[in-house]
Amino acid sequence: MKIIDRLSPNFDARKTPVWFVVLHYTGMKDAETALKRLTDPAPKAGDYPGPWQAPDIDPATPLSRVSAHYVVGEDGTVFRVVDEEHRAWHAGVGSWAGQTDLNACAIGIEIANGGHDYGLPPYPDAQINAVIELVGDILSRRGLLPESVIGHSDIAPARKDDPGEHFPWKRLADAGVAIWPDADGVARIVCKRGDRGEAVHHLHAALSAFGYDAPEDESAKKAQFTETTEAIVRAFQRRFEPDACDGVARDSTMMKLEALVEMIEAGDED
Repeated sequence: MKIIDRLSPNFDARKTPVWFVVLHYTGMKDAETALKRLTDPAPKAGDYPGPWQAPDIDPATPLSRVSAHYVVGEDGTVFRVVDEEHRAWHAGVGSWAGQTDLNACAIGIEIANGGHDYGLPPYPDAQINAVIELVGDILSRRGLLPESVIGHSDIAPARKDDPGEHFPWKRLADAGVAIWPDADGVARIVCKRGDRGEAVHHLHAALSAFGYDAPEDESAKKAQFTETTEAIVRAFQRRFEPDACDGVARDSTMMKLEALVEMIEAGDED
């Protein structure tokens, strides 16, 4: 795989092993704009106009310095922005499988796509093929399992929607570089925001077992389907039920979630 260096000064020392690969969309109009932003040592609002900013923002307002390890362009071109051995700044505040500093333990891949602010355009085949090859190489070199590959919305469900419901997670799973549940189910609602009780407690336990930072219930009776629960269920649906991203847990949601937990637990036993 050919990789082009567009190196960023925005990184620091990595002090923990790599355990995850986090996939993002750039949320900008094209790869070149994203590369400029990810390599900018002193970004200002006026340099990156777009729908994500207030229209009356002062152009001189400093923006956060950000980066990722790789950017995959629309045509499948792969750019290295930060060496894998360094800690890139892509994840922000979030949690997965008990880890709360995902920058420290993950490799971040930004996939050039306008995101929801630009109508969430389809991901081109050439781009997805390049993502599969890149992720496969990372997993192979580092001895990571497919379940190590997660989305930005998985680690920060209340803040982030990327890579979004149009991202072809099943295609990655079919290529062996992500996971997908071998389970179906009906559309009957199991629980939704405002519900309480055993079904919510079971949902929270399964979400936590999969890796999400789900609410910890004092007891099954006191378990409540909160705004946080809804955000996590919606993040799960963006990956595994992209036609129903409403944050309502159905039979199909539970069956897929339980199948995924079983897959991970079986892998841990091997």
